[in-house]
Amino acid sequence: MVQWFKGNIHTHTNESDGDSDPKTVVNFYVESNYDFLVLSDHNHLTVLDYGNNHPDIVMIPGEEVTIREPFNIHMGAIGINSYVEPIYGNDSVDTIRANTNAIHTAGGIAVLNHPNFKWALNDEIINKVKELKFFEVFNGDKGTNNLGGENIKSTEEIWDSLLTNGKLIYGVATDDSHHYKNFNSLLSNPGRGWIMVKAESRVQADILDNFAKGNFYSSTGVFISDILINKNEVSLDIDTNPQYHYKTQFIGKYGIVLHETWDLNPTYKIKGQEKYVRVVITGSSGHKAWTQPIFIS
Repeated sequence: MVQWFKGNIHTHTNESDGDSDPKTVVNFYVESNYDFLVLSDHNHLTVLDYGNNHPDIVMIPGEEVTIREPFNIHMGAIGINSYVEPIYGNDSVDTIRANTNAIHTAGGIAVLNHPNFKWALNDEIINKVKELKFFEVFNGDKGTNNLGGENIKSTEEIWDSLLTNGKLIYGVATDDSHHYKNFNSLLSNPGRGWIMVKAESRVQADILDNFAKGNFYSSTGVFISDILINKNEVSLDIDTNPQYHYKTQFIGKYGIVLHETWDLNPTYKIKGQEKYVRVVITGSSGHKAWTQPIFIS
C-alpha cells in the first residue's frame, strides 16, 4: 500500500562537525518516529547499519560533498555506493556540475545544499547546471539565509526563477542538524525540516526511487494526507491540527500566487497558462509544507 515515509537527508555527527556520535544521532531520529535517515558528514562516508539492516530506521548512505573557499558549495550525495571526493572547478558552475556528475557516478542523487549560505550562489548560476535536479528550499541551520537579503532572492524566489526559466528542479527541506545535546534557536538542532516520500514500502530502493521521481513533499511541520494531480486540477488534503489554521497558495510562473485559500481540502483548476504549479501551505504556527512543481503543457 502506498504511504508517506518521513526522513531527513542532511544530518551531521561527530565524524565531521556534529557534537554527537552516529548512534546517538540515529537514536534521536528513531525516537522521533522518522522512517529513514542520511548521515551526511562533510567529505566523509559515515557507515552505520546501512540499507534495511537497522531494526528501527532505514539508513541511507550519504555525504555532504563540501567545497570550501573560494566557492562555499555544499552538495548532498544521497544513496551513494562509495565516498565522493570533492572537485574544485574553474568557477561555481563548473564546480557544481563536476560534483553533481561525480555523485551520479557513485550511484547517488545530488542535492545542492543551502544556496544562500555565505551568499555563495544565485539562480543564474544554478540554472546553468542542467544536470542538477534537487536543491534545498529550506535548511534548518541558523546561518543559511533561506529568506534572502537586500537584492538577494530567497530560496523560494530562486526556485520560482528556475522553474519560470523551464528548469525542473525539486525543493527539499532538511534540518542540517549538528547539535543534539542542547536545544535553542542559536544551535543547529534536529527536527526542523524533513521530506515525506510517497512509496509502497519502507525500503531503501523504493524510497530513493520515489524521491528521484519527485514523489515527495517537504515540510517543517505541516502534513499532507494526499496530493491529487490530473490534467484539470491540483488538489490536496491537509492533515490538520485543530489548534491551527492553514493558508494554501498555488504558485505559478514568476512566483505569482494563482490562488489562495484557507480551505482544508484546497483545489486549483488548471487554466493552461501557468507554465508550472507548485503549492505552499503555511500553518498559523509558522510551519510550512511545499509540494513539488508540475509543469503545465
